Amino acid sequence: MESWNEQLKTKILESEFSIKEISDKTKIPTKFIEAIEKADFRKLPAEIFAKSQIERLFKFLGIDPSEALKDYEEFISPPEILSEEKSQEDTNFNFQKLLDNLNLPSVSNSYLKYGGILIVSIVLLVLMFAITDDEEIDTLEIEEIEKVIEPLEIEDQDSMISSSEEELFKENQIKNDSFLNDEIIDDLSTDNLMRKIEIVIEGESWVVVFDKNERLLYELMQTGSYELSGISPLRFKIGYAPATNLYIDDQKISFSRAIKGASNYAHFWVNEANKVESIRD
Repeated sequence: MESWNEQLKTKILESEFSIKEISDKTKIPTKFIEAIEKADFRKLPAEIFAKSQIERLFKFLGIDPSEALKDYEEFISPPEILSEEKSQEDTNFNFQKLLDNLNLPSVSNSYLKYGGILIVSIVLLVLMFAITDDEEIDTLEIEEIEKVIEPLEIEDQDSMISSSEEELFKENQIKNDSFLNDEIIDDLSTDNLMRKIEIVIEGESWVVVFDKNERLLYELMQTGSYELSGISPLRFKIGYAPATNLYIDDQKISFSRAIKGASNYAHFWVNEANKVESIRD
């Protein structure tokens, strides 16, 4: 039975389309099609886009993508068991090497010599403490307690200072982050509405995407079509607007009013009704 990449090569030949023509029809960059064909997953983009492009290419050629996706999952999730076994083997090897290099008779004599000195020292220390009066013992105990307590108090103070600084940073972050702009939040729904997002790049542009709960994307994107999904409301930062087309639930979104002058940078919200709201930076 042919492997999935052999099937892919066969289907590409049978389609009588060139790689460039397939790229134009699927909106997948030619270099990514070639990487998928060779099973060279290192050259693919971020995981969320790589899976989408594998599925789109295979669907276009009428092939089941499950085996290719399985191999890709194995590529991005290397097993940790092998590394643990290797680490154990290295440890055993180093330990055996240490034993081989030791002179065991001399070690035994050294243990006896230093063991005797240690026992004598312990006996002397016990006798010294036994003849020390109660006042001296109390003084020593107090000094030892103070030595232990003092660093703990310093740590507590440092911890309190650190916590205060962290809280202050978070408060300032919340105040300065336009994500919490009251005027915008009033227009946003609290329903967990899942939206289909498609970003089409013609050239190159930085794109950052946030949904209701988290950041979905932060990447320099190149020519191609990229799909992802997120919970409404959605927030976008577009580095170069002229190279970027945005579709939500298959509806093209016009964000020209959110472009910041000649910089071609745009920062905006898209709510459930696909209404665009510009954000000041």
